[in-house]
Amino acid sequence: MTNTAKVPPRSSVVVIGVGGVGLNAVQGAVLSGAYPIIALDKLENKLTAARLFGATHTLRADDDNVVEAVRQWTWGRGADYVFVTVGSTAAINQGLSLRRREGVLVLVGIPEQTASVALPAAHTVWNQWRILGSSMGSTRLQVDVPRLVQLYQQGRLKLDELITARYPLARINEAIAAVEAGEALRNVITFG
Repeated sequence: MTNTAKVPPRSSVVVIGVGGVGLNAVQGAVLSGAYPIIALDKLENKLTAARLFGATHTLRADDDNVVEAVRQWTWGRGADYVFVTVGSTAAINQGLSLRRREGVLVLVGIPEQTASVALPAAHTVWNQWRILGSSMGSTRLQVDVPRLVQLYQQGRLKLDELITARYPLARINEAIAAVEAGEALRNVITFG
């Protein structure tokens, strides 16, 4: 949010997929001073969590009126920034449709290595769209980790709220299954 896309205050942000990574994108939008912050997901429990993490608007990603709703919430323009945090070509295509002229699409989730999307080249040129990849949020460990710790200590970064459950190592398969089923935001594996 702050390193890769450099989202300025008052920018409109859409986050597609609000699991653990997406919720942190929502938090990044909050810390950047973005408005509105629109969260899209197929699961209601994830949308509920997104509101707790700072999303100003939520909508099911599979709703027929997603494009219309995003345009309405962004004063008819489309989003300044769209973050796709799931590894899905359908989500990437949806993200392409939600940006405004000169909007930025940030790909965070990683689809299968052979996956591809059709890029509307003429629209990309005419509308000056930008597409960015974000690996680990372009984190600069020596700079970003101390800042994140400070934000957490100030109560401005929700980390504890991301943890759905704690599992001993012997139950790791259960923890993974719960995340894959969409039942958990993040599970923690404990040792000993």
